[in-house]
Amino acid sequence: MSTAKFGCLLLCLVVAKAGFGEPEKPYWQQNVHYKMDLTLLPIEHAVVGDEAITYTNNSPDSLTTWYLHLYPNAFRNNASTRAQEARRFFQKLVPHADDGGYIRIESFRLAQPGLENTETTVVNAYEINDTVLKVQLPRPLPPGATLTVELSFYLKVRKHKGRAGYRGFQYDFAQWYPKVAVYDENGWHPEPFHALGEFYGEFGTFDVTISTPAEYILGATGELVDGDPGWDLVKVDTTLSETDWQTRLTEIKDLVRQQGSSGQMRSATFHAENVHDFSWVASPDFLHESGDWQGTPIHVLYRSRAKAQWSKRVLRRAARALDWLSEKFGRYPYPQLTITHGLLGGGMEYPMLVMNSSESESLILHEVGHIYFYGILGNNEWQEAWLDEGFTTFQTRWYMESRYGKWGFNRKAKFQHGTWLQRHRPKKTSRESSLDGLLRYMDSGFNEPLARGASDYKDGLSYYQNVYTKGAFFYDMLKYVVGDSAFSKICREYFERWKFKHVNEQRFRAVCEDVTGQDLDWFFKQWLHETPKVDYALGNINKRKTEDGWATDVEVLKLESGTMPVEVRVTTESGETQTQRWPGELPHGKLSFVTLTKPTQVSLDPQDIVLDSRPENNGPLRTEFCFEYPGMSYSPRKAYLLTWRPSMWYNEVDKLRLGGRLRGRRGVARNAELGMWFGTSSKELDFRARYSNPVTALGQRTRGALLAQKMEGRIELDAHLAFVNSASLTAAPQHRFWVGANYTKLQADGGKYTRREYDQKADTTIQSWQAGEVYKTWFRYNVNPRGVNWFSNIVLGLDVVQEDWGSDFNFTSLFSEVRFWLPNASNGLFLRFYAQKISDSGSAPIQELVFLDGANPRDRFKRFYLRSHGGVPEEFHLHMPGGGNLRGYYNQPISGDQLLALNLEARRKFRWPFLRQPLRKYIGRLSAVAFFDLAGMEFLDSRKDVFADAGFGLRFASLLPDEWYTVFTGGRNLLLRLDFPIWVSKPLPGENHFRFRWVLGFEQAF
Repeated sequence: MSTAKFGCLLLCLVVAKAGFGEPEKPYWQQNVHYKMDLTLLPIEHAVVGDEAITYTNNSPDSLTTWYLHLYPNAFRNNASTRAQEARRFFQKLVPHADDGGYIRIESFRLAQPGLENTETTVVNAYEINDTVLKVQLPRPLPPGATLTVELSFYLKVRKHKGRAGYRGFQYDFAQWYPKVAVYDENGWHPEPFHALGEFYGEFGTFDVTISTPAEYILGATGELVDGDPGWDLVKVDTTLSETDWQTRLTEIKDLVRQQGSSGQMRSATFHAENVHDFSWVASPDFLHESGDWQGTPIHVLYRSRAKAQWSKRVLRRAARALDWLSEKFGRYPYPQLTITHGLLGGGMEYPMLVMNSSESESLILHEVGHIYFYGILGNNEWQEAWLDEGFTTFQTRWYMESRYGKWGFNRKAKFQHGTWLQRHRPKKTSRESSLDGLLRYMDSGFNEPLARGASDYKDGLSYYQNVYTKGAFFYDMLKYVVGDSAFSKICREYFERWKFKHVNEQRFRAVCEDVTGQDLDWFFKQWLHETPKVDYALGNINKRKTEDGWATDVEVLKLESGTMPVEVRVTTESGETQTQRWPGELPHGKLSFVTLTKPTQVSLDPQDIVLDSRPENNGPLRTEFCFEYPGMSYSPRKAYLLTWRPSMWYNEVDKLRLGGRLRGRRGVARNAELGMWFGTSSKELDFRARYSNPVTALGQRTRGALLAQKMEGRIELDAHLAFVNSASLTAAPQHRFWVGANYTKLQADGGKYTRREYDQKADTTIQSWQAGEVYKTWFRYNVNPRGVNWFSNIVLGLDVVQEDWGSDFNFTSLFSEVRFWLPNASNGLFLRFYAQKISDSGSAPIQELVFLDGANPRDRFKRFYLRSHGGVPEEFHLHMPGGGNLRGYYNQPISGDQLLALNLEARRKFRWPFLRQPLRKYIGRLSAVAFFDLAGMEFLDSRKDVFADAGFGLRFASLLPDEWYTVFTGGRNLLLRLDFPIWVSKPLPGENHFRFRWVLGFEQAF
């Protein structure tokens, strides 16, 4: 062959390779057959088991090592990988040693063809590291060959944690047995049990025999092929009246007890094919209902107390779920479905069996949907969670919107028995709520790519917002890009092509491109591997009358790097609408519309589908006006919300104060407030105006705020910036900084508001606010370092007031507060250390001094009920924490310019068993407190003294019903604090050190 011909041929080959790429390698996957014989030992909270694993190497590689997952070892102690990762989020995985669990290999035999004796027992031929067992094979396992492992194990079941364990007499078994690790085209995946993310398993067959004491009722992955799981014993007769059912339930419980006392064992064998995991549950309190979907049995197991919520309802919802999934993706291929009442919060999915905490329809759709996305289409959940969590979150919302319209939930049923407030608060659709949370996360500065290993995310919120919420919107946008019809074909082709196989991004994308004929590289790359920000805006809009109607030219601008095709909708005065799609790739473009009547509205991205970060430039924002209900989180994305609320209070000067406020906001931005109040006796008109907005030029988590108010004899102006800095969005430490300027002035006749009565055997009235102008520059820093069992909060503050700035005073105040507590916010030991020093204090006004008993008048001004004389009668002994916080010196005007204080509390939840329910109903949770306070103070005349007190207290914490009267309480959370400082080191003249004293508060002392 000539050199020229050879060169031409070589060039053709290169071009061909470049054009068509490498030929796709044949797909293969390994196969595993598990045989297990198990016995549950409830007294030991343990399972003993024999397991035989037959493993076939279908890969083109010879294997020299082999791996098993031993997931329960993650909960052996706090040294495991999962426990160490949990510590990153300040969680102690195993709080007490007795709560932990583990799996111990008791014996291990490996038989491999090609060995001199295939029955050779390999002793200690493995090593265990954390949750992974590694075997060095005696000789390589060639393609097509099979090995058999026979082992016995002892499983110590942990107290329920995460997905599995025991609580009471119920056992949930998940990630519980020695499980073969996946070997695929990328090699072995012996991934340890992580704190975030889930799992990856080999498809195969399970034959599992479970033996338990006879009172236990069983449910499991697979089809029952032998034995008795106890279903007939606890079968629910749904035709009985409630009275007859209670009689029948008593009979059932008696029969269960009789079987338990007999000492006999119950045994059942389950068979499952084409699954990559096996789970089971056991409880003596289960009831059983059964039904079917198109001949496929459905089993429901729930705790007896939940019958009213679960009976019949779960069966109907399970059948609808199978209808939906089979229609949209492919017929449900397994021989049965079991839905169980799990111990975990939320739900968890396993092949043919799901564990749900409630009968929620969306929860059933989500978890049964997981049998498709993770179960049938077996992705690596740890590495590509968006393929299962994202897809089933998407399909759940798709179902709920198809069934219930735009709301995405059964609005009628939800509010039929709801409270007055629940029925009247404005609400968002399910989709709107998810979208708001996702866009806040994406604009937070902590947005991470969707295609990321679960344990690589910075915190749990990033993991959740990505794999669940952003993952779901990934499929929403894919459906929007390719069209509804093409997307439906993708769903069915994806299922048909890859059921019972391992899937990944490349395989899903190939299906999408094969079905649509589109190159979707830009879409997958952008939304999976990058963190795009999308912002399209309407530019110039030109409308003109023509002979045939109206012509409208719409300019569209691309303001950020994220690319999506974006729609523009024109609405005319006759109600006609036209929608066109712009590719969205260029910095700007133009769309032209021809309509019969005059256009009245032009909107960009009318479906709100492309994750546009700034909806305000997509068209005119509508304005919504409503009452400001307590607990209202409503904030529409494409509207400016105005809320109104009246208010009324009393003080000795104004007598009755009547007024109200208007608040306006768009999302978390542009928050504005205007309030006005009128004193019926003083004829004074007060007002407050506030405005805050993100200042993104200084950082994504920077916010600016302005305040102007004339309030009860005082004028205040304030402007400040607030910054937040942290390594993750939610995990401690969070560093917060404030810098601002403040002006206050007591009006000429404002002194009538600022008198305060002190009870020192005789009523004494003292002015608590000094006249004059205060121009202040202020700084605050707050950080919350913490550990696994302890919490803390540190505040540093600096106030600088200078006469050179026009102030009537000249001083500098520096303070620090450290709070420390363990183990939680309601129980344990609490410590507060406070120090403050005021320089040039002779020039400081009284309202800025540090007070021994609590907050100074400047801080009390922030509480409307403590702002002025008579707002709350002094006889109420209402205490506001702050300063020295020595409650035993309440209502004594002890103030100075320097203070060191130490406050200690020991809190413990208090239960009275015989009164618990009545008390909880009326006064909420009760805690008992013992406290000790100590402070050293320097007075303005340079005198120094030390003060101390001690006593006990009670805390009543209530969550009020979501009823109409919370309009007046301002919210549902109520804390009532009663402290009794029965001892003080320096009593008033004529008093004893020990004396009954009390103070009342609506917040913790610290």
